[in-house]
Amino acid sequence: MAESAGFKRDIGLFMAVMIGIGAMMGPGIFALPTEVAGSIGPLGIFAYLAMGLLTAFTALSYSELGAAIPIAGGGYSFTSRTLPGPIAFLTGWFFWIGNTLACALYAVIFALTIKSYFWPEASVFLITLVTTVFFAATNLRGQAEALKFITVMNIIELVILIGVGVLGAFYVEPERLEPLAPMGYGPLLPTMGLIYISYVGFDLITVAAEEIIEPAKNIPRAIMITLFTGIAIYVLVLWVMMGVVDYTELAETSTPFIYVAEFLFGPWGQWAGIFATIMASLSAFSVTLGASARVLFALGRDGHFPEHFSRLHKKYNTPHISLFLCAALVIVLSALGVVRFLASVSSFGFLIAIGIVNVSVIALHRKMPNLRRPFKILFYPVTPIVGALSCWIFVPTLEPRSLALGLGLTLVGVAVYLRNEENRQEIRDLRDYVKDQIQRLRHKWRFGMRVLIIGGGEQGFNIADRLLSHDEFRMVFRSSAYQITFVEQDSDRCDELQKRYNVPVFQGDGTQQSLLEQTEPHDLDVAIAATESEETNALAALQAKRLGIPRVVAIVRSTSFIQLLEENGILCVSSPYATAAMIENHLERPGVAELFEIESGIASLIDMVVPEGAKVAGQEIKDIDVPAQCVVAAVIRDGKFVVPRGGTVVKASDHVVFVGPQDDIQAAHKIFSAKA
Repeated sequence: MAESAGFKRDIGLFMAVMIGIGAMMGPGIFALPTEVAGSIGPLGIFAYLAMGLLTAFTALSYSELGAAIPIAGGGYSFTSRTLPGPIAFLTGWFFWIGNTLACALYAVIFALTIKSYFWPEASVFLITLVTTVFFAATNLRGQAEALKFITVMNIIELVILIGVGVLGAFYVEPERLEPLAPMGYGPLLPTMGLIYISYVGFDLITVAAEEIIEPAKNIPRAIMITLFTGIAIYVLVLWVMMGVVDYTELAETSTPFIYVAEFLFGPWGQWAGIFATIMASLSAFSVTLGASARVLFALGRDGHFPEHFSRLHKKYNTPHISLFLCAALVIVLSALGVVRFLASVSSFGFLIAIGIVNVSVIALHRKMPNLRRPFKILFYPVTPIVGALSCWIFVPTLEPRSLALGLGLTLVGVAVYLRNEENRQEIRDLRDYVKDQIQRLRHKWRFGMRVLIIGGGEQGFNIADRLLSHDEFRMVFRSSAYQITFVEQDSDRCDELQKRYNVPVFQGDGTQQSLLEQTEPHDLDVAIAATESEETNALAALQAKRLGIPRVVAIVRSTSFIQLLEENGILCVSSPYATAAMIENHLERPGVAELFEIESGIASLIDMVVPEGAKVAGQEIKDIDVPAQCVVAAVIRDGKFVVPRGGTVVKASDHVVFVGPQDDIQAAHKIFSAKA
């Protein structure tokens, strides 16, 4: 019986580069130039160069991630450790789609070459079947075993490519490259999106990370060597292809490299081109099949697929069950036999997934700031942001049927993910996370938070004063403007509120839905029920929540009210003195709110400014009669953080940070505010 075991680290730098080259030098130069010539003409040379340079941003992101987290699964494994579960799963799903379809594409290119030049009566399906079975067997024995074949094929392929490129350069006729853009510049972006698959080979290096020797050093080197070798060869060879034959002729052949090699060097060139195309197709096929199996292995290991897919062969330590399933899918998909369609759908998967991987670099820095990163990208965070955008901007440019199939496969992936109850809970958690992030962005890019205070009595006054900084209390580390609206039933209080705050005041019963609807609840961030009656506060808070206000706070002490309100997603506090601090934290940084408002008002962390002429100014903290349950946690002076000691001297304009119950904090405030 097969058991789970560890991979063997037996792949050095050279072999790691061979993985990347083997995947990259597939359709990029042997098949897709036909589509490029027909879509954009000689401008395709620039398309390959521009796409390669844009991909360099992603290559840098992969280098940092691969060196810091050298585990099997590549991009999926990176996102599974840095991003929410649903996003990580979809990343792995898209990688699996991209690799499997790319593998089918390489099989079709190989089969068409055999059919065109060796065996016209052969079935494309039969050729892909035999090819898949053979390379599934070699991959079963391990990446190192498969790389023996891949390395030989890569060397032959590279020698022929470079030879045709260098020798063919002497036959380039510059007039054939004019006009540069015969179809205009409109098709440039769609063409770049189509050829993106040509540059994704380097990502497969990280898929085999657990089998690479000294991954912290070899993964970044292998990635960059692979990418820039690919860019140089692509641009050189495509320049020769466009410069020696008319682009309209190139658009008519299904084997463009072979066609140009024969045009340049006759029968010898034809056979060299045929041999190179076969080597490239098989090399890319073998590498991508192994990568597809390892992504599926990682998905199974993390519980998204049945655990059988996470098992390794007892003898060879390879993911054999995942490998056999991927091979079967490749056989089925290759029956489509359409090069452009397979390339386009494969690009759909890679573009979305690799874009997310770029984002995971930012998540890595935030979530794991102390993780050792042997390779650090330049110009963080610009590099991963540009890397992500350079992927996603091309998705809408893909052909409609590819987008339709890609979206259909996305829905299938969602269905697979949702079959697990734990995953469904993660979706709910992600929904809440996204809502919080959207809320934070709204506050960041507009003036002030919009706050409704129901009750204009003493409690409402306290809250408004703190939010509007009319007293000396403010939320520690933050000073913010608010747009406040009041609801108050008493006419005299309404007049006083308008005179004091110059804000909108609605007169009436705050428990009435018809009145609350007039306050435009859809545009409010938070509602605070702060009347003198707990019953009124409870009812008003429930009405506000019913109207869809994102954050609702009620000032109540009764445990029966607290249980009812909290069951309805309403925050309860027992003291109005810290309510404003709690609002800011739960709205702006809910993940750390408990540091500032502990157990709904039992304790808080807030600060005050020591006024000029204060009695405590010039005194040491040990000599000040601070309440027993209140702690001076910090002193912020001239923008610097001062750790308070018994001998620390308090000065005017210091921001003194207190921690403790509300009554003690209020007492401390009076002591530090008292004038000499």
